[in-house]
Amino acid sequence: MFLLAALLSLTTPLPPPGSGPTDSLIIFNANRTYHYRAVFISPTGDTLSRERVTLQPSGEPWIAQKKVQTAFRVIFNNSPQDSATFSVRLNPESKGPDKPKRYNWIKSYTTGAKEDKQEVWIHPIRDNQYNYTEVAPFPEVKQDSLVAGLGWGGKMVFLFQGAFNGKATNRYQVEKQETRQYGALSLPGCWLIKAVGEHSKLGKSYLDFYFHPQYGFTEMHYRFYDGTKIDFVLEQVLDKRQP
Repeated sequence: MFLLAALLSLTTPLPPPGSGPTDSLIIFNANRTYHYRAVFISPTGDTLSRERVTLQPSGEPWIAQKKVQTAFRVIFNNSPQDSATFSVRLNPESKGPDKPKRYNWIKSYTTGAKEDKQEVWIHPIRDNQYNYTEVAPFPEVKQDSLVAGLGWGGKMVFLFQGAFNGKATNRYQVEKQETRQYGALSLPGCWLIKAVGEHSKLGKSYLDFYFHPQYGFTEMHYRFYDGTKIDFVLEQVLDKRQP
């Protein structure tokens, strides 16, 4: 566990982002820790799991792409009940009921993100029961397109995991800017962005998310091709620099 002192203050001055993957990071600064509430809802509307998921930036380049991405750790707080609940459900990556793929339950892993003056994006939270996010659009923002009514297309993505095998194209649309409340943290200026990804075999999956220039992806609401929903909503942001 990380020893973190206090909630971030909106009045704290922060340096502008730099040109490298770890220079002058704001959102993915190593002093910060982001706690999210994660909820998994089945196609029939049943809530199958609730947990806290933590994103902990390291401030170091991500080993898989050192010149472009900065690393962050994803920490789960799942329970034995979660593994029991999903053990009787078909893993969406399975090629079929006759070829089921077991869920691989882990407590944490490290992945990458990009933060610079042009764009901000992260690899989605996609281990344990959250592997559905593999087929949805990535949380992604083009900085010069943060204007209501503008949008952008994502790169074509090729997937090779079991039933997810295929290609997907993504499209993003900026809707509006508004104030959002996350516990004691009030964030004016959050951008609502709606994205749709179309998989060559599975059809469309959707991601509606809020983005704040200093706090990143504060909400991520997924709706998948089969009706499954997954929500990640910011609960708390902590910063070691605060007394």
